[in-house]
Amino acid sequence: MAINIEGLSFHYGAGKNVKQILDDINLTVEPGQITAIVGQTGSGKSTLVQHLNALLLPSGGQVVVGDQVVTSKTKEKALGPVRAQVGMVFQFPENQLFASTVLEDVMYGPKNFGKNDEEAEALAKKALIQVGLKEEFWQHSPFDLSGGQMRRVALAGVLAMDPQAMVFDEPAAGLDPKGQEELLDLLQELKAAQKTVVLISHQMDQVLALADQVVVMQDGRVAAIEAPDQLFLRDRQWFLDHALDLPEPVAFAKDLEDHGYHFDHLPKSVADLAEQIKVQVNWDRVTVPNSLTGGDRDE
Repeated sequence: MAINIEGLSFHYGAGKNVKQILDDINLTVEPGQITAIVGQTGSGKSTLVQHLNALLLPSGGQVVVGDQVVTSKTKEKALGPVRAQVGMVFQFPENQLFASTVLEDVMYGPKNFGKNDEEAEALAKKALIQVGLKEEFWQHSPFDLSGGQMRRVALAGVLAMDPQAMVFDEPAAGLDPKGQEELLDLLQELKAAQKTVVLISHQMDQVLALADQVVVMQDGRVAAIEAPDQLFLRDRQWFLDHALDLPEPVAFAKDLEDHGYHFDHLPKSVADLAEQIKVQVNWDRVTVPNSLTGGDRDE
């Protein structure tokens, strides 16, 4: 299911007190792809994604979700199908937990959209398995779980509604490295299942590794829409001007290029960068540290 944003604008207030938040946003988010939205604090990222499932209505323009069109005049009763199709995972989603057991919490969404108890339970169990939460925890209070486990319950609550699109607002915030790795695996699974995935992130290494397209926001407008391989070829000054960091392997590669190295392709990881460096210097025997490759290698 594609999402098309056409001439979207959004403001608060009126008259002399109007505050423009978004201005003339045009963007297509394709199914089976991960779209990353990046930009400094206050650039309009969160406001933009809240239009994708009609938590906010446009002041101008429209958002087309599948065959549902949302404008400033769309009535509340017409928004249900949009919200059912687009799941929203907020930063620290565990703050949204409320039920007495994990299973009841995850069943709430499907029941709210019309599923009976049997259907909702089946969807909830499937989602809990998908996020890797063991069955032994399903009858526990979600508030007795660890922070990482609570995050899984919250994610399962959105997955159980089986939305065609999912929006993640800084989903890795506060997770340990293992939890971040599991989350990234889940995003790849959703992509493989042809879901439409939108990700707000300030972690450029994750954006480089995951995204099919990157939307750069600045002052409520789109500054760039490019594939990572194109975006991160821009010069350092462009990233400074847009208050963005470079992914670690890209920053290191640019440093080396300043000293005469040439890379055949943009390194997607530190391990990829290490392999390209080996080719550049033509070492016959190089030990690549375990921290770069995930295992000891001596070639």
